[in-house]
Amino acid sequence: MEYYIWLQLCLGQGNRYITRIFECFPSAKAVYEADNETRQRLLPKSVIVKLNNARLNEARTILEKCNSNNITIINYHNRNYPSVLREISSPPVVLYVKGNLPDFENLPAFCIVGPRSVSEFGKKSAYSLGYRLAKAGFIVVSGGAIGSDTYAHIGALKAEGITVLVMPCGFSVSYLEENRALREHIAKSGCLISEYPPETPVARGTFQVRNRLMSGLSLGTAVVEAARRSGALITANHALEQNKDVFVIPGMPNMKQYEGSNALLRDGAKPLLDTSDIFNEYISLYHDKIDIEKAYKQVPKPEKVKNNKKILNVTLSNQAKIVYNCLDKQKFYPDDLNTGLSPSDLLSALTELEMEFIVRALPGGQYEICK
Repeated sequence: MEYYIWLQLCLGQGNRYITRIFECFPSAKAVYEADNETRQRLLPKSVIVKLNNARLNEARTILEKCNSNNITIINYHNRNYPSVLREISSPPVVLYVKGNLPDFENLPAFCIVGPRSVSEFGKKSAYSLGYRLAKAGFIVVSGGAIGSDTYAHIGALKAEGITVLVMPCGFSVSYLEENRALREHIAKSGCLISEYPPETPVARGTFQVRNRLMSGLSLGTAVVEAARRSGALITANHALEQNKDVFVIPGMPNMKQYEGSNALLRDGAKPLLDTSDIFNEYISLYHDKIDIEKAYKQVPKPEKVKNNKKILNVTLSNQAKIVYNCLDKQKFYPDDLNTGLSPSDLLSALTELEMEFIVRALPGGQYEICK
């Protein structure tokens, strides 16, 4: 395994020569042990220069850290490596995984993206898409960012489905601490994926490099909202380059948060008016895996609790009901609530209540009860 880590350290993430290298050599060890004459005969000079900067000791150190931190490493030739990633132009040499890698070979996967500063409609759309796709049997893929990504992941979690979070950095660095609980929750029911060694920090280019994996793992990508310069457009463009489907929720032409979305539609993306647009596209390929009836199961009507103090939606999870019954201030921070829930469950419960328009998120991590 250390030879695969070494190769990725030499070439960097997103290198377009990976496929060519493995067409010429049967393994990363064979690349490491090849003499310069063999390398010069088979590979471009720019690649050879990088390979000569061998850092096998660093690769071994990374391997030891992963083994001691329950991080699984899957290399390009491993049978668990998602074959769909071998089809993209710059497949990763290794994947670092926390949790259980889903069966991408047999289950449909779909990517949901949108902005961090997402509208209320966009939040509900991302959450609903995540929920219905996961409920129907899809693997929901996103990037774990604040905003659209978070709502897509939590929708999938509420559906008790599988969701995958693709990281733009290593697992051991400080990144979006406010979503740490969400990542821990996802690692238990799905997985976190990164092609970066554990200690690799976020950098300017890591997001764009990461986004090609989100689209590459998926049958298609849904864009919830996208302004003219939205990062969601990067993922959508990767999907188009990979000959994957791009679905877009249309928006009003005069609204800035939809300028990028509507441009994608103008250029041929598929309108996403309902989750059924996605189901109809793939049901023939996964007729035994996609259960549309589960996704559209009728939601029961709200009911009153016996003491008539609170009105609860019977579809809420037990955690959401606990949080709801603790709400006694118009505005509050999560730490104000004495629920006894873990940070992960509390975050999930608050998101449920937000999607039911019972509470709304405010800037600075505060919430308020909807009037």
